[in-house]
Amino acid sequence: MARSSILLSFLLIGALTLAGCAIPMATPAAPAEATVTPAAPEEEETPEEITPTEEITPTEEITPTEEITPTEEITPTEEITPTEEITPTEEITPTETVTPTEEMTETAGVNTVEVELFDREIAMPDSLPAGLTEFVVTNTGDEEHNFEIEGQGIEEVFEEDLQPGETQTMEVELAPGEYTVYCPVGDHQAEGMELTLTVTEQ
Repeated sequence: MARSSILLSFLLIGALTLAGCAIPMATPAAPAEATVTPAAPEEEETPEEITPTEEITPTEEITPTEEITPTEEITPTEEITPTEEITPTEEITPTETVTPTEEMTETAGVNTVEVELFDREIAMPDSLPAGLTEFVVTNTGDEEHNFEIEGQGIEEVFEEDLQPGETQTMEVELAPGEYTVYCPVGDHQAEGMELTLTVTEQ
């Protein structure tokens, strides 16, 4: 079996050899010579002449701003002199002490007479001008007192007695002539609280 295979192999080889002799061997074609046409040389670019830009002239010289002069010196406002020294008002000296027997003022056509009722005494002027008169009566004693005036057709008295330290007023139109002034409380008139008032023409 093995021998048969070997014979076949030889036969095939021989056949192939004969076939190779009968077919003329093709000569290989000469390689085509590649013709390279040189590229046209690039035109040499002539660099444009760069002309310098216009000469830049320096900007106008900047002159410093006008010298700023200091503002006018502010002079202090006129010295304010202190207001005139205010002199204290004239010292008011206390009015002279007027004893009740002399005190009498006149206001708006009315004669004002101060009267003090002491225990056992009436202190007031004993002469007055005629006209409207206001008696300001004060009880300066330690007991109750009153004030009554009679004469020339009039009789006036306080409705209530004056307590110690109390003051009441009485207005009377006095005509020229004589009047009796007294304290109508108890026996005070008899004990010295009485006087005669003379009213004179103005």
